[in-house]
Amino acid sequence: MVRAEVSGQKIARAEAWLGEVEDLVSVSPEAFAADARRADLASFYLFLAIQEAIDLAAHWLADAGLPPADDVGSTFDVLASRGAIPPELAAGMRAIVRVRNRIAHGYTTVDHQRVHAEAPEGVATRRRFLGSVASASASTP
Repeated sequence: MVRAEVSGQKIARAEAWLGEVEDLVSVSPEAFAADARRADLASFYLFLAIQEAIDLAAHWLADAGLPPADDVGSTFDVLASRGAIPPELAAGMRAIVRVRNRIAHGYTTVDHQRVHAEAPEGVATRRRFLGSVASASASTP
């Protein structure tokens, strides 16, 4: 259960940022690593998309009347334990939260080559989660 008015806006923003990430990482790994502005912008858009997913997960728990999770990553585990998302998606989103934490606490610790290499899979994981939210909000009365 996720309120459609909340999920619609957040999903649209997250999708827009994921599209920007895909565009920014569409160059070769060498070109990506050599262009600090491109790499930092991709990391920032990645951060914003991850944050929207985290916010959506928190809204999902609140709208379902569930208590908040112990930490951000655990939010996805709670959703999985309630059957709202598959456990493997929760594990993927938990890993993505760790990426967000590295970005949030300083660009110097962000490995831009790794961002480039892992972006396609990470974007796909976030899109699966956004699809789960969209489905849940569609079923909300």
